[in-house]
Amino acid sequence: MPIIDPLSYGQHQWQNILSDYDNTMRSQVRELVLAHSRELTDNFYQQMMEQPEAREFLAHEIVNQRLKASMILWLEQAFSIQDTTAIPAAVERQFEVGKVHARINLPINLVSLGARLHKRRLLELISQLWSEPADWLPAAKYLQDVMDLSLELMSLAYVTKSDRKSRAAEAYRLHTLSLNLSVERERQRAALLDWSHELMFALHSGESSLKGLSRSEFGLWFYHQAVTIFDGAPELNQIEQVLQQIDLVLLPDLQASILPQASVMVGKMALLQQEVKAIIYFMSTMFDRYIEIDQGRDTLTRLLDRRFLPAVMNREVKLAKRNNGVFSVVLFDIDHFKAINDNHGHEGGDMVLQQVANLVAGAVRSSDFVFRYGGEELLVVLVEVSAANALKIAQNIRTKLMESQLKLPNNNTQQVTMSGGVATFDGHPDYEHLINRADKALYGAKSMGRNTCLLGD
Repeated sequence: MPIIDPLSYGQHQWQNILSDYDNTMRSQVRELVLAHSRELTDNFYQQMMEQPEAREFLAHEIVNQRLKASMILWLEQAFSIQDTTAIPAAVERQFEVGKVHARINLPINLVSLGARLHKRRLLELISQLWSEPADWLPAAKYLQDVMDLSLELMSLAYVTKSDRKSRAAEAYRLHTLSLNLSVERERQRAALLDWSHELMFALHSGESSLKGLSRSEFGLWFYHQAVTIFDGAPELNQIEQVLQQIDLVLLPDLQASILPQASVMVGKMALLQQEVKAIIYFMSTMFDRYIEIDQGRDTLTRLLDRRFLPAVMNREVKLAKRNNGVFSVVLFDIDHFKAINDNHGHEGGDMVLQQVANLVAGAVRSSDFVFRYGGEELLVVLVEVSAANALKIAQNIRTKLMESQLKLPNNNTQQVTMSGGVATFDGHPDYEHLINRADKALYGAKSMGRNTCLLGD
């Protein structure tokens, strides 16, 4: 079966529409759409905002502003094609809209609902423009063909993009299994026991506020990484149930009785320790089920490959929106990297990049993510970190690098600096909006003279 090029297919179908309908009638429909495009857009937005599922994607102020302008442009362009020269741009427009929908995980049924709202209102306008059914029926058919083809091309791009995202998500899951799981298991066991020891110290010190396990280093790792690494494992639910039992039942009980008889406190602590041991048991069982797979890291820096970025960012956006939470990204760029390559060759540049990558990866938590974003750029995803704290972390990493002497070929060393752009999730459903803000902040840091970090708008 021959492979059909989507672009050629879309262009061919639009050419058929132009040839099937009278040019005068198409011009009249165009004028009708141009006259009512803003009304159509306002009506669309108002009715979509009444849908709870749609409101999640449309409520952000920037989405509102850009969506309305983009919707008007889309309507006017789709019905303004009068000759074949305008067809390629129109087809590309449909593909781009479909890709955006897929990137932000917009349910396809909402796209279909939006198309149906537009068709219904446009049919009302067409029936008012022509008094007799025989006159407005061709215009109605033309309207339906244009809307249906637009939706078809959007869906084609949507499915293609979603399929790639699914493959990337699965590849990321497989990559996470390539980690040395025996080392990671001991690391998380140690984090869990550290929390337990800190809790005992807090109790003996008479502290009134006890840190929940979900907010500990182990808890952050569990919610932001383990759920991806061990997707589908039954132990995930078992561990979460114990986590909730500790944070919602046992800790409040301990906190309410910080000054009771020692025997009562010992009994309650023993019960909590049993729950901690249960988590260790479930976690060990979960780790033991999986084998190590060696793939998925950038070959030079051993950081996360950029193709895993959609899987990570989409999940963090989903978690932040569901929990009304926050996370931040930092985009680092090594200053004057071209000069390093020019003076010390690509071997020297590679050595510097490897050392910077190791320094950045070692300066963040196990629950965070570090990607090689491209060239000498590194992207750090800081989970559950506010803007102020993210900027502080970025500045600390930058300072640590500035104070280090990096190795170069022939036993030479050199001080290297880098600049950083910081941005914090603001509710926008498209993660590229967040990365673009970090990129703009990075550009601002470079413009200020480099070797600094800047918080984006």
